[in-house]
Amino acid sequence: LINCDKEDETCLRKYRKRCMQDMHQRLSFGPKYGYLSELQSGEQFLETIEKERKTTTIMVHIYEDGIKGCDLLNSSLTCLAAEYCMVRFCKIKASNTGAGDRFSSDVLPTLLVYRGGELVSNFLSITEQFNEEFFA
Repeated sequence: LINCDKEDETCLRKYRKRCMQDMHQRLSFGPKYGYLSELQSGEQFLETIEKERKTTTIMVHIYEDGIKGCDLLNSSLTCLAAEYCMVRFCKIKASNTGAGDRFSSDVLPTLLVYRGGELVSNFLSITEQFNEEFFA
């Protein structure tokens, strides 16, 4: 009977491991990214949002060179992109969006979150919500 318990325990471990692998595989469907990509224009920005799968979360950092916090957010998003490869991380210069007048230095860095083509959340002036030295 003692050996049977050990065999049962071994079988249960194998079964649990197989169930966990199956569940992980079902949850990790869809494209994988793992990097922070640069969008070059407003058209590319819109195309990225509209043509992505409805289940994919897209985080877009709107930045400009020389603005405090933008470099920190870019490096933080690069780290997060490697960790959360199911999320699409992008960045675009405010001057390249075609709506640069809406993104003055007062609201940068800005982070926009989209899912299914819809804006889910927006974070303006991230350095005000965190502090000037933040990390992933």
